[in-house]
Amino acid sequence: MRHSSKYRPYETSRRPGSAGPGRQTATPRPPSSSCKSVIPLDTRTIRKKAMKDYQKTERSLEDLKTQIKRYHERDVPGFRTWIHQAFGSLLSQQRDMSQQFHSKRELLMEVEELVFRYDLTDIEAYRKAVWRRAHPTEAEEEDLKFEQEQQARRARAKNPDRHNRDDDDDTEPWDDVFGDDADEDFESIPDAEWDCFSDFFENATGHRPPARGSRPPQQENKSAKEVYRTIVRNLHPDHHGHMSEARKNLWHEAQAAYRDHDIQALYNILARCEGGEAGLGNHSPVSLIRNLTTQMKKALQSTRSKIRSTKSNPAWDYEVKIKNPAFVRRIQQSIDDEIQILKHDLEQINSLLSELEWHANHTPPARLRNPHRGRHARC
Repeated sequence: MRHSSKYRPYETSRRPGSAGPGRQTATPRPPSSSCKSVIPLDTRTIRKKAMKDYQKTERSLEDLKTQIKRYHERDVPGFRTWIHQAFGSLLSQQRDMSQQFHSKRELLMEVEELVFRYDLTDIEAYRKAVWRRAHPTEAEEEDLKFEQEQQARRARAKNPDRHNRDDDDDTEPWDDVFGDDADEDFESIPDAEWDCFSDFFENATGHRPPARGSRPPQQENKSAKEVYRTIVRNLHPDHHGHMSEARKNLWHEAQAAYRDHDIQALYNILARCEGGEAGLGNHSPVSLIRNLTTQMKKALQSTRSKIRSTKSNPAWDYEVKIKNPAFVRRIQQSIDDEIQILKHDLEQINSLLSELEWHANHTPPARLRNPHRGRHARC
């Protein structure tokens, strides 16, 4: 059997109801063409579907932003007003006790600093702290002199020939002072207290403490800064001649997101900037619509997480909560608990200060002994 040169037969497997064995079914193949014309595609259907998904996500995000805005603008101020009206006397008592505690805690911290600064005993440091508070001008001059000495010590510490120092310079390396376990001690300090400790350590020893390997890198902040700078370049008037209302809104949103270190919100704003001022519509590529939808969904997920954590605050939707007597009792109980904690802390700190004051008034300077340092550092 001969076939035309335009077509080539293809054998197929036998199916029920087809011809018997030996019969072949030929599938025609279209002739090849050298035409390279671009065939336009009708993307209205997929664009419509993409736009529908984008608009749904945008409505959900705007609804969550409205809830957060209502919380900050209405719930927080309203709850603060209500709690002062309902528990004004308890809050006044708590505020007074808190001020007393912080004032006395500052005195103890000053005593501890003077112990390490001038190598004094606790009683000598307490006497000096009381004198400094009675003579603020002289205390300020003393601090200035001490800071100048520390700057000179730090300058000498940067000298490569660290072993050829003057005889009056008794500065020791931090590892000689704290021993071989210094690295473990530094690692045990919480991140929130590291900056304060680092400054205190430098003032006391003239050296910066070693860098800790456990401190997390600031990659996220760096990335947020890079995205923020890109947004600023896109929104700058030099590129567009003027600031429209839409670009002003994007500018304010970018500032708020950068201030909160919300990297997902910054990416969402950047995608909206790249979309142009005309917004989305029939002229927008489907890929752009889908990209904006993806970024907006990430921002939606981040906003939902923020709302879940914010709802644990008693100020969230407080107007409904205060109608429940159990909620009011919980708020009162939490204030009472904080007052009891302050009372306990005040008793401890008053006991320590009373002991120092008694020894300072009844012990002559010549008979001062060097007690265990840091016994009041826990406060």
